[in-house]
Amino acid sequence: MANETRFTREAARELSEAKGEPAWLLDRRLESWDAFERLPMPDRQDEEWRRTDIRGLRLEDLAVNQVPRTTVPASPLGLEGGTYGGRVVQSNGAVIETELAAHLREQGVILCGLDEAVREHPELVRDRLMTEAIRPESGKFPALNGAFWSGGIFVYVPSGVECAIPLRSLYSLDGTGSAVFPHTVVVLESRAQLTYIEEYASGNRVQSSEFKVQGDDSRGLNGRTSLSAGAVEIFAGQDARLTLVTLQEYGKDVVDINTQRALLGRDSVVDWLVIGLGSGLTKSNIDVSMQGQGARTQMLGILWGHGHSHTNYQTVQDHRAPNCTSDLLYKGALTDEAVSIFSGKIRVEKGAQRTDAYQANRTVILSDKASAFPSPNLEIEANDVRCTHGASVGKVDAEQLFYLMSRGLPLDLATKMIVEGFLEEVLEREPGAAIRENLRDLIRRKIEERTG
Repeated sequence: MANETRFTREAARELSEAKGEPAWLLDRRLESWDAFERLPMPDRQDEEWRRTDIRGLRLEDLAVNQVPRTTVPASPLGLEGGTYGGRVVQSNGAVIETELAAHLREQGVILCGLDEAVREHPELVRDRLMTEAIRPESGKFPALNGAFWSGGIFVYVPSGVECAIPLRSLYSLDGTGSAVFPHTVVVLESRAQLTYIEEYASGNRVQSSEFKVQGDDSRGLNGRTSLSAGAVEIFAGQDARLTLVTLQEYGKDVVDINTQRALLGRDSVVDWLVIGLGSGLTKSNIDVSMQGQGARTQMLGILWGHGHSHTNYQTVQDHRAPNCTSDLLYKGALTDEAVSIFSGKIRVEKGAQRTDAYQANRTVILSDKASAFPSPNLEIEANDVRCTHGASVGKVDAEQLFYLMSRGLPLDLATKMIVEGFLEEVLEREPGAAIRENLRDLIRRKIEERTG
């Protein structure tokens, strides 16, 4: 499959056979391919895609799962040092490094490539992979991922086991005109606890580009574009505790279209921080489904948009059981000609009484050419609930700028300090204290690149 340039049903079959996969997984890949062929390509007639144009993305020009690099790429968060329980590193759809602390392995913790998990732990994978959290019919790109994922990551924490030190992974994309399909499955059994950090990066992530996708001509989507079509499936059992950090810093020639969904059992807690710092175009669907009574989630997000980046986040706080709580805070800062779309939905289904849900999206604009389009939504079918939402878009406060500049700070430094303070509210709520300073340093560096 190296350098394969055609997406076909036969290519999905060949990929499965080359990996020696069991019959059930081949069937699942082919089911996904059939869904991909059946589902229409998203276009601007669809409500959630009406401000995001991917007509110029030519799948037939992309090489699938190219040969990986042999050197281990650097972590955007600078996590090469520090104390971590284990990590998996992938390049272009292939695992190139895996490690896990012996004491965690002895407790039954699993951290490995998804290919390996299919071979060694099929009983843990078969009933979860593309069956419940994300299905082939979830969408055009989830279906394509289901047919062509390679490498992937599998994380498993047994009942009652606490991972006191974080696990982490890195997906790396190298080369142009490439297509990769990262797929992560995280399983926490009852009373399990875990902090998991997942990074996505490409070799040219620090380079600037004239990538541009606004308007009707989908400029910038061309043969030099690479595609990352990812999927993340999370299963949190009863009383489980998961802290998850997802960080993306792809280069400006990458289109990142991903679907991420978490299923929460009774009294489980998922704290999820999403950080978007890169890619030319990002379309991200993030869904937390509270299926067990008393489940709780905190959904946090930070976006730094610059150049001609185009970012579209769609979030769902899905309340399916009573007495559940969700709290979402996404903040963004945009400069140059960056565009940000945020559409968040609080959905309360029948029977999900005593729901407590909150949603806020705040964006600060640093350039006259940058723009943001927030859209908070409520969909409520129960009558004993407390649900609130809000959104705001505005420029840097002139009085704050004046105050700092009157104390001798130049405009660029004053602006940088205000933006850092604006985003700090999200970082302060991040429960993973061990990496909070790494996150601050990374965000500070990214802002300094554009503000001087």
